[in-house]
Amino acid sequence: MVKFRSGFREYLRRVRMFSFNAKVFLVSSTLHGLSYGVWITAFNLYLLELGFKDDFVAIMFSLNTFAVGFAAFPAGLLCEKIGTKRSLIVGTLFSNLFNLIQIFTLHPPLLLSASLVAGIFSAISWVAGDPLLTENSEKEERTHLFSMNWTLGMASSVLGSLLAGFLPGLFASLFRGSGQKAFGFQMTLFSSVALTLVSLMPLFAIKEKTRLRQTTRTVLSLKNIQNWPIISKLAITTGLIGLGAGFIVPFFNVFFEKKLLATTEEIGVLYALGAVTMAIGTLLAPVLSSRVGKVNAICLTQFCSVPFISAIALSNNLPISGFSYLMRGALMNMAGPIGGTFIMEAVEPRERATTSGLMTMADNVLRASTAILAGQMMSSGDYILPYHFTSALYLTASTLYFVFFRKMEKPKVERTARA
Repeated sequence: MVKFRSGFREYLRRVRMFSFNAKVFLVSSTLHGLSYGVWITAFNLYLLELGFKDDFVAIMFSLNTFAVGFAAFPAGLLCEKIGTKRSLIVGTLFSNLFNLIQIFTLHPPLLLSASLVAGIFSAISWVAGDPLLTENSEKEERTHLFSMNWTLGMASSVLGSLLAGFLPGLFASLFRGSGQKAFGFQMTLFSSVALTLVSLMPLFAIKEKTRLRQTTRTVLSLKNIQNWPIISKLAITTGLIGLGAGFIVPFFNVFFEKKLLATTEEIGVLYALGAVTMAIGTLLAPVLSSRVGKVNAICLTQFCSVPFISAIALSNNLPISGFSYLMRGALMNMAGPIGGTFIMEAVEPRERATTSGLMTMADNVLRASTAILAGQMMSSGDYILPYHFTSALYLTASTLYFVFFRKMEKPKVERTARA
């Protein structure tokens, strides 16, 4: 008990060290998590309610993810040029304007075009997040800051997922009467877009450091990249995880509805519980990292998630598959903030935004590729094989990560005055 109290006090001490900019970003991240929980739970179900098939849902996701992936690298260069704050605001604003188009059109080409453009702008805000947190933190509290950011985002998405489970029926009954569930989904998704726009407001309070902004704005080429061997290895392992995730992660709600006959309300509750377990896992990530090291923590959690991935698919029982879904999410996402910290500390400050873009590209392009294949599998009635592919790819990625980085617990960036 004494040791627990001491550890808890130390944890709080690190949290109190967060800068003003970091705290403001955490507020924005929390609001965005609420919006994300609504969107990720409801959007695929909305498309299915409109009568679109599994393969079209997969194409929609893949097109958006391809756009994020291919735009991520130039987005990283843009972020180096205009700064992380502006990148976050511009990317979030315009991506959500095109999300709005996706809500209120039934025309497939327009849906696909809006998804494509939304993905391009999403890449800008996506790439900017980790460099902004790194710029506004010291090494001592950085893992805690990354962990807290993930935790707050996922904790708020709990409420979002719960809302997404019940709001469609509520909106339908209030405004159109029962039987108008598609309208209920539209209003639910509109609420998500509105929440995301609200999440932009705190970002305007961020005070960028003049020195950092002046130095980064002069960089718009690959000449600022020095650690190509490290970055290449990071891209390989990140890409393999993305390749595996594309088979299953975008379609958990489709799997639960089509394979296990879960209701919208049950899926909403399951997604909410998933966010809770992910939040707990990411909150504990700094503790695990401090005990076994960043690389060991990442590999351990990813290896342990694989049996639960198989259990989701092999069980025809919703409670068992649901529990496995919760454990998989907690373990894989526990590695997220640790990995983000490791990547940002493994490269020089002037490389961070570009590296973030390259990692996003590696993840999303390959994720989108396998999502298309998974959509074809599900359309043909095979909901199991994608999970086996994911397990194999996660095992491969985790093994390579350990081989590549097991001797890199003290990255080069420690030699600088501030990482």
